[in-house]
Amino acid sequence: MWNSAERLEVEPWASVDAFRSGTSHAFDDPLVAALMSLAPLKRLKGIGFLGAIDYLRHGSGRAGHRRRHNRLEHSLGVAHLANVYAREVGLPDNRRRLLLAASLLHDVGHGPLSHTLEPVFSDAFGIDHHSVTRDLITGDRRAGLGIAEVLAAEQVDIEEVLALIDGEHDGDVGFLFSNQINLDTLEGIMRCRAFIAPRPAYRGAERIALLWARGDHTAEGAFDEFWRLKHDIYTLFIGGPAGAALDTLAQTYMREHLSQFSPDDFLISETMLLRRHSELHGYLKVAARSQEKLREVVPKGWLRAPVERRRREFFIEKDTRLVNNAAINFRYRQTKTRSATTLADLLD
Repeated sequence: MWNSAERLEVEPWASVDAFRSGTSHAFDDPLVAALMSLAPLKRLKGIGFLGAIDYLRHGSGRAGHRRRHNRLEHSLGVAHLANVYAREVGLPDNRRRLLLAASLLHDVGHGPLSHTLEPVFSDAFGIDHHSVTRDLITGDRRAGLGIAEVLAAEQVDIEEVLALIDGEHDGDVGFLFSNQINLDTLEGIMRCRAFIAPRPAYRGAERIALLWARGDHTAEGAFDEFWRLKHDIYTLFIGGPAGAALDTLAQTYMREHLSQFSPDDFLISETMLLRRHSELHGYLKVAARSQEKLREVVPKGWLRAPVERRRREFFIEKDTRLVNNAAINFRYRQTKTRSATTLADLLD
């Protein structure tokens, strides 16, 4: 297995309330405070983590399974895992802070309803969160004003941040963002698990990050368990009938009302978008109560129109041992398929 690292003291897991409120008190680093003070980061509090699927929850309650989550919480969660890993391994401060910056900024370009509406924005306007994230960080979009300046003031290399986010960093910490299992997907899948059922899931990601950092021989079992969880989350929840139906509903609405959208809408909050499109908001609220009722209220043509359904499945190559970080991409694999369906079929 991996070489063991010296055991270092790590920060305790920040409370869920800290992540909900978008505060940065869990991090003793001026870089985090400076980035969190910027409007592009604050906007993420108004961008749902799961897109249309978030509306399966009414948004009330404090527990993870009783409320919607947002992209700011997720970004803080990834930063926390980066901090835990870096301190456990004993990375120099400049490498740890690079990870913090990439973690906080990796989703800064997400649009309202997140991945749900992005395919339509991409088809209609050539916009996706990858290109917008890069433009915001470099300052090529005015909405990102301040990010490049903070990175420069805190002596964090902007090109390294971008390379990490793009999964193209070839240095000592690149694998933490580019591997099949990485800090982003660790946090995201565990957050999905917390959203689905009343079982604490946040600490599971921290445990894996610590085992990973220590090169512990039990990390393989923890990674296997995580990869099976990711398979279940995608096949039964995100890509399951309910998730696919809500994504299809919102995408169909946008395509049918495309003249009422503009490229600038990609950088507004979800609240503002749904205020402008009260009909879509109404459909999402109906879906949260009853998908059978949704069938009754949407236009009949939407129910019969063919749509593409994308599925992902995850499997483990058990003959490949987890002897180093490079082996992660050979042991943990996935397949992607596409098929034709209709909204009516998804609502059955």
